[in-house]
Amino acid sequence: MESAIYCRVSTEEQAQEGFSIRAQEQKLKEYANVKDWSIFNIYMDEGISGKNITERPAITRMIEDIKAGKVKNVLVFKLDRLTRSVADLVYLIDVFNQNNCAFNSLMESLDTSTASGRMFIKIIGIFAEFERENIAERVRVGKERKAREGYANNTIYTSYGYDRENGNNIQTVNETEAEIVRLMFDMYVNQGASLAAIARSLNIQKIPSKHGVLWNAGTIKGMLSNCTYIGNVRYSLKDKERYFESEGKHEAIITEDLFNKTQILLKKNSMVAPTKKPHEPNYYVGFIYCDECGEKYFTVNTRYETKQGEKKTCYAFICSKRRVRAGLCNSSQISAVKIEAALIEYFAQCNNIFTSDSAETARIEQEKRKADTQIQGLRDKLQHLDKREKEVMKHYIDGEIEFDNYREMKKQLESDKNFIRAELAKYTIIDDDNPVTITKEEIAANFQESWQGLTDAEKRLFLTNYIKKIYVRHEIVEGKRRDRLGAVVTKVEFNTF
Repeated sequence: MESAIYCRVSTEEQAQEGFSIRAQEQKLKEYANVKDWSIFNIYMDEGISGKNITERPAITRMIEDIKAGKVKNVLVFKLDRLTRSVADLVYLIDVFNQNNCAFNSLMESLDTSTASGRMFIKIIGIFAEFERENIAERVRVGKERKAREGYANNTIYTSYGYDRENGNNIQTVNETEAEIVRLMFDMYVNQGASLAAIARSLNIQKIPSKHGVLWNAGTIKGMLSNCTYIGNVRYSLKDKERYFESEGKHEAIITEDLFNKTQILLKKNSMVAPTKKPHEPNYYVGFIYCDECGEKYFTVNTRYETKQGEKKTCYAFICSKRRVRAGLCNSSQISAVKIEAALIEYFAQCNNIFTSDSAETARIEQEKRKADTQIQGLRDKLQHLDKREKEVMKHYIDGEIEFDNYREMKKQLESDKNFIRAELAKYTIIDDDNPVTITKEEIAANFQESWQGLTDAEKRLFLTNYIKKIYVRHEIVEGKRRDRLGAVVTKVEFNTF
């Protein structure tokens, strides 16, 4: 078996122990002869510390020969001659295993070809894994503390709109990119542009992204959801249980009011938006529901040509049950024109509709005030736990408590915080600083005042902002054909209620 003999001794060790690198070499040669192993090469790092393997030329050459298949067995005098780092030892054992190379230590009687030798290596691996987990936990705790103090954890890349110089913990606004960020939010909230439309616009204008790739809807959505732009820092984005946001030390690019409106709009669009963006004149897509069976209406578009040769499209809707099979629902196809007239009529009668809701509104307001009090109490408890967590961290850093005690206390605090977060999640929380106070009456008044003066895109934006579902049915009058009847809006569900 082609074997490599590896010897190492530092100057300090040789002076203290009096056992030279030549003595190691001689003992190992004799052992190899007894085992009848052929010696491929002898690798010596003389006068070099064993704290790592990066600064030892001989062991580097040996690793290269192992990977090249020239060495099938490594023999050392003692395990610490190979390395004093557990992490490096695990790395070397992995290299040996991947290249079918055995490993032997003379003084520890360590031979990976034997069961006891393999067991010893596994024990070493367990301790190494423990060390790695401790390191990972310390790194995680450090990053979490950094985020709570308001510093972003980005290392290589910063968010679009910001720069961070080496050695600077606080990112600074890149004004050129910041203008693009403001444009994105404005297009989405105030201009009614879709995520794909924003990406397409930026690509057409040849505005580069942070990493030089083309913009897409997913990238835009990620940016519109990023609290970094209001001056906050977020932590553990992929783990919802550990996720939190804290006030950052960097400058905001947009206002909280605009950001909150964006989040509401993103959530509502995900609920009502069709898989394919509708044509602008067909702005009702995704909002119309059948009053008879409760199912969503699907669009049915018919193209036709007028007597004057003008090509037009008739937009209409049909219940999804009826579309699947006649008889599942008795509703009829309804044109968008009839729905438009019915919705205008519905809002014209809103004063009568909403008057009966006044008692219910008062009850809801009372419940909301009660919920707000409970929410504030939970937030105060969460703030107290955050303060306590910082105190525990300080005690650990100052050496007043051991790591195991710190870990247990941290675990308990995190458990208490998760419980409070779960309680908070039961409420529909509206930021007290940016409350959404619009009422059904105000929506109705706004509709009657401005609806018919809006463009098709603006009408779609109005529906997305305020309307969840519109329930319609045909108005049946005896003696008239069903296809000539008008539509009636029976109920409207609002997004804000």
